[in-house]
Amino acid sequence: MPTNINIGTKYSFPLKRFIALAIMIMVCVSSVITVMAATAPAYVVDNEKTIQVDVTSILTPLNETKILEQAVVTKGLVLPDKAKGDLVDFNMNTNTVTIRRALTVTVIADGTTQTVTQNYGDTVQDALNKAAVTVNGVDEVTPTQATKLTAGAVIKVARQQNVSITADGKTNSYKVPAGTVENALSAAGITLGKDDVLNVEKTAQVTSDMKINVNRVVYKDVTTMQAVAYKATTQKVNTLTLGTTQIQTAGKNGSQTVVTRQTLVDGKVTATKAISTTVTQQPVNQVKLIGTKAKPSAYATITADGILVDQSGKEVQYKKFYSGRCTAYTSNGGHTATGARAQYGYIAVNPNIIPYGTKLFVCSSDGKIVYGYAIAADTGGGAMSGAILSDLYYDTLAQCRNFGVHTMRLYVLS
Repeated sequence: MPTNINIGTKYSFPLKRFIALAIMIMVCVSSVITVMAATAPAYVVDNEKTIQVDVTSILTPLNETKILEQAVVTKGLVLPDKAKGDLVDFNMNTNTVTIRRALTVTVIADGTTQTVTQNYGDTVQDALNKAAVTVNGVDEVTPTQATKLTAGAVIKVARQQNVSITADGKTNSYKVPAGTVENALSAAGITLGKDDVLNVEKTAQVTSDMKINVNRVVYKDVTTMQAVAYKATTQKVNTLTLGTTQIQTAGKNGSQTVVTRQTLVDGKVTATKAISTTVTQQPVNQVKLIGTKAKPSAYATITADGILVDQSGKEVQYKKFYSGRCTAYTSNGGHTATGARAQYGYIAVNPNIIPYGTKLFVCSSDGKIVYGYAIAADTGGGAMSGAILSDLYYDTLAQCRNFGVHTMRLYVLS
């Protein structure tokens, strides 16, 4: 049953002691409650690092400022700088102060470089949003958009382009990063040979829906055997009568190995070039003999006024003539007394009568036997002894026998 106490009423000593004791107990309980609140655990999460702070000396209710100050003193914490962008959050339920330090990153996109301030825990996408850089599904972002930022990070946005590339007989569409055509080919996995030809410059910038054609250029060496044509040569000889010919050596083609380098563009030959030629068999040249000897049946006509007409009808002047017995000889390739090789037209005389080198025309007195034009180039015992006037040279022994011995005239030409 409640007891009413009136102020100013005098109480007995036992009652006064009871009231005083009750007041003391209330004060003690209040003090105990205040101390227990101050001993609850407190934490500082600095970026990812969690620090437990000793707050037993803090008698007042815990708050952000007290916890941070205690962490500075006991744990060496660096206070966050909100002026520089550091973010601070306090959770009174868990007595936790969370610090997200400010950090700067670089965003490179569309030819522009920006520096933006973010906080620990933010992502690449957050930085792109702050830099007002929009990306679409074909663009390439490095690092990826979900990557958490670190101080000094560099974010690159490579714009992608849709291009059509024709190479190796196939046409395909590709999404390639913005940049040069050469880089686009590399991104598409197409290797460009050093001699390949493009329809656009390698250094040209890729544009949307660009068509790029790669013409493959390769070289192929082809070896073939070819004929080497022989040459036809002629040689004049007085062993054959004028107007007649004879093949002394038949011509024969040689052969050569030719290496030709072909240039092929997409498999089609567009150019060829011989790079080496080796003769494997020399050709044999044809030798054709042309006769210069006057026909035996032709006559010479002698006049009395120092003019004769040779067997071909040509008029020739002479100064004088010698008449006498003439024989024939051959030497089978020997040399005359003057050192010249013996041949038809070089005759033997007495040089004391007809000096060496004298130009002559030799025929019978009636002109029916014609030796023809001659030069005094040799001598012999018969001519020197006077037994004969001259020894006429023929190429063969048969020709000598055919001539035999005749009285001839040696006309000294003017």
